[in-house]
Amino acid sequence: MTLARRLLLALWAGLLVGIGGLVAPTLFAILANRVVAGGIAAELFRRTTFVSIAVALVLCLVAPVARAGAARLWRLAPLGPAALLALGEFAVKPMLEAARAASGPAGRAFIAWHATSAALFALATLIVMALLVRELKPRT
Repeated sequence: MTLARRLLLALWAGLLVGIGGLVAPTLFAILANRVVAGGIAAELFRRTTFVSIAVALVLCLVAPVARAGAARLWRLAPLGPAALLALGEFAVKPMLEAARAASGPAGRAFIAWHATSAALFALATLIVMALLVRELKPRT
């Protein structure tokens, strides 16, 4: 199961880094229409959230059964970044959309909600990367 966990974590980390660090910024760099770029990016982030939730659940299912309290918590650790991404998708994104409708993409509220969404995504990415590093460490 360790190999499966490592592969899933590596693929998950790659997905998050690829979408957040490469694909989304590239859309805004090459597409002249920022509304279209934003729409595509939003859909990619939405799909990434659903994939992340599924991967987190699978990771929890394939985790070795632990007897100690702290080890049991680590088994559930993948739910943390998935929850952050879900929070961004289901709580922050509607606020972001409402702010865009009210004041446009240059409005303060939109910028604040966009920054909140980006911070949640970045934090989730860092946590997944930390989980991967922990999984790759040799056990003593």
